[in-house]
Amino acid sequence: MGRIIGLVVGVALLGMLFAGSFLGAFHAPEPHGVPVAVVAPAEQVRQLQNGVDRRRAGAFALSGYATAGEARAALLDRQVDAVLVPQEGTLVVASAGGRTGATVITAAFQGAAQAQGRTLRVEDAVPLPPGDAGGIAGMFYVLSVVLPGIALPVLLTRAAPGLGAAGRIGVLAAGSLVAGTANAWLADVVFGALPGSFGPLVAVSAGISLAVGLVVAGLVKVVGTPGVGVAALLFIPIGLPAGGGPLGARYIPEWYAAVGRILPVGPAAEAVRNTVFFGGAALWTPLGVLALWALLGLVLLALPGRRAQAAPAVPRTPVAA
Repeated sequence: MGRIIGLVVGVALLGMLFAGSFLGAFHAPEPHGVPVAVVAPAEQVRQLQNGVDRRRAGAFALSGYATAGEARAALLDRQVDAVLVPQEGTLVVASAGGRTGATVITAAFQGAAQAQGRTLRVEDAVPLPPGDAGGIAGMFYVLSVVLPGIALPVLLTRAAPGLGAAGRIGVLAAGSLVAGTANAWLADVVFGALPGSFGPLVAVSAGISLAVGLVVAGLVKVVGTPGVGVAALLFIPIGLPAGGGPLGARYIPEWYAAVGRILPVGPAAEAVRNTVFFGGAALWTPLGVLALWALLGLVLLALPGRRAQAAPAVPRTPVAA
């Protein structure tokens, strides 16, 4: 009876972990330090920043640019999330970088303009594709390449328990490439949700799956099967919402976003988004985080594995003459 009660409580706690993590991150999205380029003199930028802070303190961080061309380049390079050109009455967003973010930025700056009796024209420099008008495909796509990274090392351990570290790494690399290619084909060619960058998307997807797979394989070698549960809980119910999910990291609680920046799922989503929609801009940081996780997995694989416990000796029964 005690085991049954423990099982029921454990399942309930697992559900609470998922609910608390996802709802805690997404239930009340608020902008935090969203970078916006303003094409205006420094004094005007300071005045605009003061006005924005009076409406919503800390929500937006304005920076001045000399020309609209430089500001738009910063938007496409993922240095800022929007461009405001007051003299033209124009706000430039990039919904492919985050639909929720573009909506929040538009509402905030259009509201400020209307309060001053002005109109603000909105331009979407990098729109979402028709295959993902809601802007949620990226989150589920990353999940689709993380899951093979978790599952393959477990299945490989069962199928080939005596396989050495080099062979294990080789199988993980091959499996990651297959999974990345298959998922990229679905996302790009079949559904058009992440279109136009099939080759780079395959490479990034395979890298994500391999980084996760190496970590899981290393944990399985060092601590055994419980390592799979640790990795799965860390990467999915914690890592997925901490990365910002469909909202983006700047719209969830800041402490949670800080956690998401060091886990692989958030940087993985950023790498996919920047690869597909922004021509590979700003990839060094997310790929660097994934590389560190892959290195951790390699280090774990190089450590001595768990030793199997010796079976207890079975006493022999003397045979009567």
